[in-house]
Amino acid sequence: MNIVSLLGSARKNGTSARIARSFTSTAATYGATVTEYPLNTMQYRGCQGCEGCHTRSDRCVLRDDATAALDQLYHADIVVFAAPVYFGDTCGQFKSFYDRMWSLLRTDTEEEYSRLPPGKTALLILTQVDRADAHSDVAKRYTRTLELYGFTVHTLIGAGLRLQPNTDIDSYLQAATALARELMRSE
Repeated sequence: MNIVSLLGSARKNGTSARIARSFTSTAATYGATVTEYPLNTMQYRGCQGCEGCHTRSDRCVLRDDATAALDQLYHADIVVFAAPVYFGDTCGQFKSFYDRMWSLLRTDTEEEYSRLPPGKTALLILTQVDRADAHSDVAKRYTRTLELYGFTVHTLIGAGLRLQPNTDIDSYLQAATALARELMRSE
């Protein structure tokens, strides 16, 4: 089992990253190989809208730190997408990477849009200070696009969190651990 974990938080041990690591560390105990990409430490640009991925290549034509992460998505069985929600959407680091995933879609068909092999699972982890229903549109939008890529999507939303870095998130850590056990046992 190959897991790619995309950590969108600007904080290395932010809430979304801690929840993601609870999932990946549990999966690793079941034999999964985990590759983690802390997006805030990487040097990359967002999608430039050049369409090179659809006119002269089947991959993003930009070459930077996002290239390896995008390539790893082809080989992953599970992809963890973890990000905090700031001002009504995911943080900029995450959104810039996510926009680069445009290269993973085909635009020359009305059937199989995704260039990724089928059968992949996504775990979307979103964290926010606001109440649970305040940004439900964010989870819906990202779930819809992940399904377009062919992912079976699981969501874990940490809401109503405090601003302090050491906020008690035990219930979310436990939920991530339980989901990892469930998914690893089903494989």
